[in-house]
Amino acid sequence: MKVLIFMTQFYQLSGAERLAVELAEELNKSGIRADILSMYTEEMPGVEEAKRALLLKGIPAVHFLGMRIHPPVSSMLPAVMQLRHLLREEKYDIVETSMMMPAIITSWSTMMGVQTRHVVGLHQVFRRDRENELKHMFFRLTVRRNQLIRYYSITDYAVAHWITYSKTSPRHIRRIYNAILDDCFEIRNDRELVRKELRIPEEGKLVIYVGRIAAYKGIDTLFDSLGPVCERHNIYLLYIGLPDHSVNGTREMIEQIEKRIANEQLGERVKFLGHQKDIPRLMSAADLLAHPTRIEGFGLTLAEAMAVGLPIVASNVEAIPEVLAGTDSIMVPPDDPEAFQAAVLRTLRRTPDEAASAIAKGRNRAQDFRISNRTDAMIQLFEDVIQGRF
Repeated sequence: MKVLIFMTQFYQLSGAERLAVELAEELNKSGIRADILSMYTEEMPGVEEAKRALLLKGIPAVHFLGMRIHPPVSSMLPAVMQLRHLLREEKYDIVETSMMMPAIITSWSTMMGVQTRHVVGLHQVFRRDRENELKHMFFRLTVRRNQLIRYYSITDYAVAHWITYSKTSPRHIRRIYNAILDDCFEIRNDRELVRKELRIPEEGKLVIYVGRIAAYKGIDTLFDSLGPVCERHNIYLLYIGLPDHSVNGTREMIEQIEKRIANEQLGERVKFLGHQKDIPRLMSAADLLAHPTRIEGFGLTLAEAMAVGLPIVASNVEAIPEVLAGTDSIMVPPDDPEAFQAAVLRTLRRTPDEAASAIAKGRNRAQDFRISNRTDAMIQLFEDVIQGRF
């Protein structure tokens, strides 16, 4: 079997991109050739180094479609023709896409005269009342025209909404959970050392947010809930992740939070750390993961936190109850700072026995999200597509 993993880029990894790279690596370890195709050009800072790193990790080939970031519509047809040529030349059995623009390009590229089959990964919840901009309408139209596409999505919740959104037959989509690396289960607890690096006192209660810094992630709700009680309850709040200024309202939200941090003299207790590489290690030094998002198709950081043994307080939205099923994680309504604050304080006050029980339940649930489970399910899906069983 020969697979092409087609993604936007592989040198600045967020959730879907990271999962795409990990899938390619695991497929190659399993004896299946999996190459990577980036939608963008090779002539960008950091790309050559990232490409070399992938080749050293066992990726046989890295290709580039040559498009620029935020490409104009006029570049679509040349990209389709270039991808069709690559698929025929390299004789790929499967193209897997996990992002909208690669999915659109591949859908048109595999529509006629190409033997390669297209598998679309859906890494978010699609709803007609929300994902209904022109690009979403074009996406929906495109995939409906290619009847040979098969789908997988990251939760049962997301599967159900895609069926309604796209009118896809339930026979043509599977649920395959996202996965976390085994390192999350094996992380050494560096609590004392990490806290020294972060300048967090041992007796302080460290609450962390990990993820995209964007308006829809509820970072304002988190500050509204904990900012006023940081001093009283000796709480330190760290935001870990890169700002996504492409999301409307994000820049203004960050500026407002930073202004309040300065005005309320919380600079020692509330900080934006930006991108951090060793998330599981940071989690091992924290007391709680806060996940106040307004929408969520899965939430990789939830799975990572459970594997590490970090308690969770999250919004009760979309697929989060499914991901946290069977655990003692507390879920509250979105946009409710008072409820979120109460849940955080309640979690931090658990007795040792209560905390141990919650950690054990979380680690047990995290087993469902091991990378081996996802790899095996993806291989089975690809084989079924090739053999016409799916």
